[in-house]
Amino acid sequence: MNAAVESLHDRDAQLQAFEACTLPPAQFSHRLHLSFGWQYLQRYGFPAGAGAFCERLRAYVTAVGAAAKYHETITWAYLALMNEERVLRSTPGESFDSMILRRPDLLDHRSGALAQCYSLDQLDVDAARRVFVLPRAS
Repeated sequence: MNAAVESLHDRDAQLQAFEACTLPPAQFSHRLHLSFGWQYLQRYGFPAGAGAFCERLRAYVTAVGAAAKYHETITWAYLALMNEERVLRSTPGESFDSMILRRPDLLDHRSGALAQCYSLDQLDVDAARRVFVLPRAS
């Protein structure tokens, strides 16, 4: 099996483990988190894919004892940014790996794409964790 096919097989197995809430938390990197969101957007579109992904993510973090880490605003903001890429700049069926080459700023969760939309103060409030809030001018 070549490396590209093996990588796709691994990612499919990881997605299945995520959906079954059996993926080890140590494997759930920011990159993998985004790639799962991308797959949901590719499969179901927006907003259905975003809603389905958020539902699965909440179930996963609850199952692994990390429910307090779920952040509604950050999750929806990344999904909206990826959907913008998917609709406006991607070719149909584009892989996550291909898209992220064009948008590496999505991988930088400290000073990347999200930091261009939100200040840390806007994200570091309980309300933003519980419900999606729009960015405010600083």
